[in-house]
Amino acid sequence: MTTRREFLQAGIAASAVPMTAGAFISDKPTMPKPSASAAPLSPMPFYKVVFDERFPDSVTFASEMKRLGVAIHGIKGDMTDLWYHELQPQWQKSPVPIAGMTAQGPLFCLERLAWDHGMRVMFRAEHHYRTDGCIEHVVSAHEAVLRDAADLATAGSNWSARLAGLVSTCGQGRLETSPAVVTRLGESPRADQETLFSWVIGPVVRV
Repeated sequence: MTTRREFLQAGIAASAVPMTAGAFISDKPTMPKPSASAAPLSPMPFYKVVFDERFPDSVTFASEMKRLGVAIHGIKGDMTDLWYHELQPQWQKSPVPIAGMTAQGPLFCLERLAWDHGMRVMFRAEHHYRTDGCIEHVVSAHEAVLRDAADLATAGSNWSARLAGLVSTCGQGRLETSPAVVTRLGESPRADQETLFSWVIGPVVRV
């Protein structure tokens, strides 16, 4: 069983993990080429959406997910209680999918714990707050989702609510791809804020 000490060590280690390397930054969204496999996906029924109460964009994301009918769970950086009281008992019974918008540490821990239950990251987006007032979004997802991710470039300050709608369309069992969409937009009053990560973790469908 994972101990609290191991959680803290994992969180510290996560802060040292480099961000996605070699991402191409563009003023315009880059789009993957359509393929026969890019069919519409069935929405994933999330057990919980995790958000960090310290970050306004994360709170907005959670509020929109709640409006869409998904249960939400707030943390303040530390997801230990969430794991022991919610996710570990549930995943021991059934590996249900979850989503969230958090800092890197909670995602780092949850991703590795999910491996033991046959789950992987299906969607991942990095949201970088720049000193020039811009936000950069680096999105890794199934290409059917990436087509819609380009809309983040025109969402303005409403991007986190728009992202909730995007995440809610992630299909079951479809793994993320390499980073394929990078968008840049302005209207960020929180320059130099810690990078946020939005993500979906779910069971892998074996074909």
